[in-house]
Amino acid sequence: MSQKLIERITLPNGLVLELVDQSRVMAGDRWLVSLLARVEVPISPDYFTTMGHSEQAYHDLVSAYGDPLAFTQEKVRHFVDKKDYEDVLTGICQRLKDTLIPYLGNPKFASQFVLKKYGDLQDRQDWVAKNP
Repeated sequence: MSQKLIERITLPNGLVLELVDQSRVMAGDRWLVSLLARVEVPISPDYFTTMGHSEQAYHDLVSAYGDPLAFTQEKVRHFVDKKDYEDVLTGICQRLKDTLIPYLGNPKFASQFVLKKYGDLQDRQDWVAKNP
């Protein structure tokens, strides 16, 4: 699958949103139009200061997922006529920018995303411990 970077947008909080075209021909003149939105979110130890085990939480998350974390969202349209490909891609791109820029650009997004990932990690570890 080929990927083509369409746009790189620096958000108000300093994160960078990348929009990547992953579209491909399905059959004949029909396309699968796919647009990936991707943001790398660095993990800061400061996000864990409200926890009693902040240093351990930080190291656990980095060990499990690496640093930075990746936020991704993909939008796909199937069986798009070749002549409509550009218009469909442009429309998807604009809708993603309209919704994601305010959300991802929020000053609290990075810390909330990191803490959510840590919560997910804890839930998974708890489940594994209870279900050997």
